[in-house]
Amino acid sequence: MRQSKKHYLQILKVEVEDLREDLELMIEECRKNYQSEKITEHVFLANLTLFKNELLGLEEFSRIVDTTEYDSFEHLETMMDYLRKRFREKMYTGGLAEALYICIERKLNKVARYVTQ
Repeated sequence: MRQSKKHYLQILKVEVEDLREDLELMIEECRKNYQSEKITEHVFLANLTLFKNELLGLEEFSRIVDTTEYDSFEHLETMMDYLRKRFREKMYTGGLAEALYICIERKLNKVARYVTQ
């Protein structure tokens, strides 16, 4: 079980990096759409603000994952609950977008399924 918690955090870091790359691609796509006048400046700036907010949230979540000691938890589910709780606290104190929590929750569950099968 100890190794599964360790592997969980390692894989979760990869998944978070994948999410970061997706956001950066969405920012670039949004820029292209604005430059080709497919979207207005207002829509571009609103989207950009949201995507940047989500990137900040990912940085916060990455710090939480990096500082989590897997040996401190008896069970994987307990560690996952800790990650959820800490991130939720950061979201509210930092004014982070709720949409990011949904993405993080999916990643938490996806990695858990992977390491427990």
